[in-house]
Amino acid sequence: MKEKIIDLYINNLYNIAKEKHIKIYLIGGAVRDFFLGKDTQDYDFVAFGNLEKIVREFVSKLGCKYIKYDKKLVTYRIFCKLKTIDITKPRGRTIEEDLKKRDFTINSIAYDLDLNEIIDPLDGRGDIQKRVVRANCDECFKNDPIRIVRAFRLAALNRFDIEPNTLKMAQRDSRLLKKTSKERITDELKKFFVLNNTFAYILLMDKAGVIDSIFDDLSLTNGCIQSEHHLFDVKTHSLSVYNFIEWSFNRLERILGKCYKKYLIHFTSNKGVVLISLKLAALFHDAGKPLLKTFTKEGRVKFPGHENKSSELFLKYAKEYSFGKNITKLTKFFIEKHIEPSYIFALWNKGELSEDDITEFFINYNENGVDLLFFALADTLAKGKISALKREKYVEFLRFMANKFYFTIKPKLRDKNLINGTDILNNFDNIDKKSLKFLLKEVNKARINGKVRNKKEALSLVKGLILQ
Repeated sequence: MKEKIIDLYINNLYNIAKEKHIKIYLIGGAVRDFFLGKDTQDYDFVAFGNLEKIVREFVSKLGCKYIKYDKKLVTYRIFCKLKTIDITKPRGRTIEEDLKKRDFTINSIAYDLDLNEIIDPLDGRGDIQKRVVRANCDECFKNDPIRIVRAFRLAALNRFDIEPNTLKMAQRDSRLLKKTSKERITDELKKFFVLNNTFAYILLMDKAGVIDSIFDDLSLTNGCIQSEHHLFDVKTHSLSVYNFIEWSFNRLERILGKCYKKYLIHFTSNKGVVLISLKLAALFHDAGKPLLKTFTKEGRVKFPGHENKSSELFLKYAKEYSFGKNITKLTKFFIEKHIEPSYIFALWNKGELSEDDITEFFINYNENGVDLLFFALADTLAKGKISALKREKYVEFLRFMANKFYFTIKPKLRDKNLINGTDILNNFDNIDKKSLKFLLKEVNKARINGKVRNKKEALSLVKGLILQ
């Protein structure tokens, strides 16, 4: 095993520790990933001795940086060019005691670098072979409730089952998440959402009460029945939207066709932001419905303005959980605008969608307009009453819009508009400055669609708009 797991960083750290008579063990994810045949970017060590001595010499020798955490357990985190290394004090007198106090059996395996031996007191290797996440003890989640969310993330990451008793424990202790650090919960959620095969696991999380413990207001969506256009209650629909977001992004090339590679550049460069935002929006886009539910005289269900109420609820949690400015802004956008593409689809389906309609949509939203179309596709398919034929119709619409954007509109969006606000003010008297934005957008739309080609034609268009 030694020749397969040792690298420059481990070798240097081991030699420094050995010179100083400090016993170190490689533990946790790196050992687990070795048995799974995966590469790892992070190393975790337990050191029996003076941690600071080996850390200072190591960072000096390899030109790394480090910070020290000193809360429940002293930990040094070393940042190197290719790896991040954590070195902690042991949780017990022996390595076996330390391992038994960790979270899951698959993370409770150590590698003794001196003896080239594996130490596995809880048969973590057996659970890796069985592909199961199992808590180390009955008090696992009570000792640290963040482990509940981590259990689902680790299971999703490796496509593991969660051992039945561990799942029961998660359900029993999920309420403890209400008192857990919001920052730690956010970190685990972001790592979970950025994965793209998590639907089965978010269903388990919801069943265990984890979603409602983290986001209280989402509990109101359980059993909130919608209109006749929906097969499911609000919570089930929201989770189904989550599913179809993953479904869509696992079929990107088939859905987008020719512009697949162009969108992929946008998606991969912003993957964390786009995917996390879409999934948060899936959970929250209808969250306001239970608070706004009304009935017409004919007894039909209505949720007037629910997109704005849902956005308000999301922003409430965005203040508690540090998702970051970009994720918060994009999630808010998806929630507030998620109905708009349905109007455009209706026009397209009737053959009434104009070039101006398409151009205005993408002038307003640029590349995030394509993201919004993906969200709308998921939202539509998640209603539960869509035939395979109609599903393909919605996919065809998304492909049509995306191709229009990437091959016709986006190249022209980069070009400068033919006129600016000063040009309008200098050429026309008594112009209300509030109208400038509208006039400039109309000129830009006409420019992109080839209706105006120069400054003179642009000003002529403005004159016509003013006289209307």
